[in-house]
Amino acid sequence: MKKQLCFFLTGNINQAPRLFIKSVLLSLIIMVLFIGCGDKNDNITNPEPVGYDTLIPLKLGNYWLYDGYLLHDDGTIHDQLFGKSGFVIDDSLTRTIEGKNILCYKMFNCGEELKPYYDEPGSFEGSKLIYQNTKGTYYAGIEKNDTIKAAFNDLMFPNIAKIGDSLSGHVFYYTTSWNPSNVPNEATTNYICISTDSLFTTPLGDFHCIVYKMAYYDLEPLFRSEIFYFIKPGIGIVGMINTVYHYNLDKYRYSMRFSLIDYKIN
Repeated sequence: MKKQLCFFLTGNINQAPRLFIKSVLLSLIIMVLFIGCGDKNDNITNPEPVGYDTLIPLKLGNYWLYDGYLLHDDGTIHDQLFGKSGFVIDDSLTRTIEGKNILCYKMFNCGEELKPYYDEPGSFEGSKLIYQNTKGTYYAGIEKNDTIKAAFNDLMFPNIAKIGDSLSGHVFYYTTSWNPSNVPNEATTNYICISTDSLFTTPLGDFHCIVYKMAYYDLEPLFRSEIFYFIKPGIGIVGMINTVYHYNLDKYRYSMRFSLIDYKIN
């Protein structure tokens, strides 16, 4: 277009009328196309932009696999847990939240074969619904076969974390009878940011992480079970450490550690 306009101004004067007509026709076509596109998009609300540095990238096919270890009280490794486990995003579901249609991703627990735990014995038959925007990662509920079993809208991990900040929400990780997916509807807790730059070592390398602490089982005045999430923005949860806090001793002991060994981000 730039070359055409330059030629019209400096070229052979006899060609000017034809070039002028072509320019007018081209302008009219562009105007029609612009108006047509505007009409189509009038009723579409674009989602809030999300950068790659979000805490847990959410797209179909993304997965995270971990090796698990039982720990001595002092944090040294006692034994390796049998099998590898993790999370896989296998599907999506649109939920209406606060009057807006939000695309939520179905995050299933899985084994190293990456098959979602749908109806495995002793496993929760369904998925966690997760979505995110520029504020952070949200836990939107629990579903089974596209049917909402529990609906909520909790900000789990904010994008901009400050040490000491806390927020309440439903438990993302909950263990009962060794079933980390069976989350009771009433299970709520506080997520507390305890670090914005902690080093976590995995077989894939060292990661500088934001760290959140979450209590998932509390039998005060006896003990409280907690999990620490080590999150690398742009990758996701690279590690988890389970601890037990004893009220009478005012002391922590380690119980389990999970380290990222494989992941895929689309």
